[in-house]
Amino acid sequence: MGLLFCVWVYIDGLTDNTESLKVLLLIFLMDSLLFGYGMTITRDRMNEGVRLPKIMFKDVLILGFKSFIVFAVYLGVQGYILWLISSPLGFPTFDLEDLLMDAPETAHLLFSHDPVDALMFLVLGAILFYVTVFFMEIALARLADTGKLRSAFNLVGIKRNIDEIGWGEYAKDYTMIVIAMAIFSYLTIIVFPIDILNYVWGVFLYLLMFVTQFWGIGLIYSKVKEKQKSERSQVEES
Repeated sequence: MGLLFCVWVYIDGLTDNTESLKVLLLIFLMDSLLFGYGMTITRDRMNEGVRLPKIMFKDVLILGFKSFIVFAVYLGVQGYILWLISSPLGFPTFDLEDLLMDAPETAHLLFSHDPVDALMFLVLGAILFYVTVFFMEIALARLADTGKLRSAFNLVGIKRNIDEIGWGEYAKDYTMIVIAMAIFSYLTIIVFPIDILNYVWGVFLYLLMFVTQFWGIGLIYSKVKEKQKSERSQVEES
């Protein structure tokens, strides 16, 4: 896993220097592999796993392609609605997670705008972020659980799962995940005098963020699995 992540970090950095189609396709392949492995982490955690799962190339790649589609659709919808909100208020399109992850670069935008507009942007943006991310994260968990793409777009089923978890409980748990990822992101400002140490430190922190995100999705969805397991036990006993 660590080797795969190191290769991804290296190859992803190539996009800063080239627009080669081959490089972009390689980036897409590596992203798909990582998304797919993230899905296996989610699936393993929701089924009470305690270790990082083994990499099964075919399974990981298929899940990766499917999860890439889910990310693209949900984030595309989120981005379009956010653009409708932010444009009239004079803000660029970035969500709450971007604001937290890149606070030094984004916070000044809030103070350079009208306070009322900034407040409206924060409130509406936070509501949009939580609603779309809530649905997207459960969509990814359902994909990891079933392997079926259509389950990730069953909005009625997703809402039912969120109701089972509890909207308040979900908000609390996901906020903790975002805060943890933000802390790891801020730690990247630490610079070592040796370049290779900076590279290893950066890979380590990105790896922590990656595992935290997908492990967190599995942790949240495990509550749905526990309820389903309990219901099945009650039916069998009756």
